[in-house]
Amino acid sequence: MSAKHEIVIEKVVAGGMGLGHLPDGQALFVPYCLPGETVRGRVVRHRKQYSEAHLVEVISPAAERRTPPCPHFGACGGCDLQHADYATQLTLKEMILRELLGRGGITGVGGQLPLTVAASPQEFGYRQRIRLQVAPDGRLGFHRPHSHEVVAITHCPLAATAINEVIASLGRQPAASQLSAHAAALECILSPDEERIALLFHFEREVRAADRQQAVALCNTLPLLKGVLFSVPGKALGPAVTHSGPSDDLTPLQIRFTIPASVAGQPLALTVEPGGFSQVNPQQNEAMITTLLAWLGLAGSETVLDLFCGMGNFSLPLAVRARSVVGMDLQGAAIRSAKRNAELNGLANCRFEKCGAEEGAQRLAAAEEQFDLVLLDPPRSGGKEVIPYLTRLGAGRLVYISCDPATLARDLHLLKAQGYGIERMRLFDMFPQTHHLETMVLLRRQG
Repeated sequence: MSAKHEIVIEKVVAGGMGLGHLPDGQALFVPYCLPGETVRGRVVRHRKQYSEAHLVEVISPAAERRTPPCPHFGACGGCDLQHADYATQLTLKEMILRELLGRGGITGVGGQLPLTVAASPQEFGYRQRIRLQVAPDGRLGFHRPHSHEVVAITHCPLAATAINEVIASLGRQPAASQLSAHAAALECILSPDEERIALLFHFEREVRAADRQQAVALCNTLPLLKGVLFSVPGKALGPAVTHSGPSDDLTPLQIRFTIPASVAGQPLALTVEPGGFSQVNPQQNEAMITTLLAWLGLAGSETVLDLFCGMGNFSLPLAVRARSVVGMDLQGAAIRSAKRNAELNGLANCRFEKCGAEEGAQRLAAAEEQFDLVLLDPPRSGGKEVIPYLTRLGAGRLVYISCDPATLARDLHLLKAQGYGIERMRLFDMFPQTHHLETMVLLRRQG
């Protein structure tokens, strides 16, 4: 039997784990803890420099601890901060980010880190997209922490109301059970402008005629469904099934949302194909766009390069106020959406190309194209490969949007070496109840 230890939690670190020390001085990480608490943990993993434990008992709880509202908390691996009140979650995230950046010697232009925090307008019900795993018995849910075992759920407090209504109904639908039997996972995607749901089944085999028929039956049974789509490894997405039948055209299942004129300067109607990337928290997405435009104060003469442009979430609001925008992305579906969105909104000052960020930056630099502003919104791996090209592209200002504080710290250090200083930084709580961080940084080339 693994040893149990009583420790005091000193702080919460990146990943949401509580940190304490064993009597011999070794670090012990325990989940679902808060600073200052005395807890009892059972060691489950030994590493060379540290050990990991399961939380057995909170002996002395912090005043900021609350009873998690979700009955699956601790069993489901989705949330790891529900035990903290929301104000404390924001404080913990700010402390984690400051520590990670401070450890890397990252400061602002004046020597201080100009970090502010933007709370999410909604603590729960904010997600417009969730991905459910399919258990061997066909039930839908989420993986347990560090496990492939599925915890079945019929309601997720983080999901939008319409998504939860569909999830609750799926278990009563024979067609859904038939389809889930051949799927590894199921995505539920809200189309905000319509308040309807697209279902994306990740199949483990080819889609057959009977599957299409079951999908049509499901669409005709659940009024909230916009349609059903299939993903098969190595195949293009499709078919797209609506109440009227299957089609290879994905247009009927595009996810639609609007960026209001109060945010972008003009209302922007945006679409993205199911399975394509869009921010899961639409209210925080609008807050990020508002902040981006306020920080930049574009005058209409600027040239902009967006090297991870996706479907144009940031490129198009920038195009409303800039002279021109070039957007690049490696995903073909994203570029199709970006081009369609530019045309839909009458923005002719945009150029979107299917191209990887490093290849695109290298090609533009070789062609001696110049940009006043470069936007980087890379995946978790960061954007270090494009940093050497920024000065050659003439970028006097740079906006870096990060979903991973470790690669953010690394890349900010590289940008400092290229002469870029941090002017502004804001942590957007895009994912309440979880340890995940979304950070926007404005940098300017010095000298």
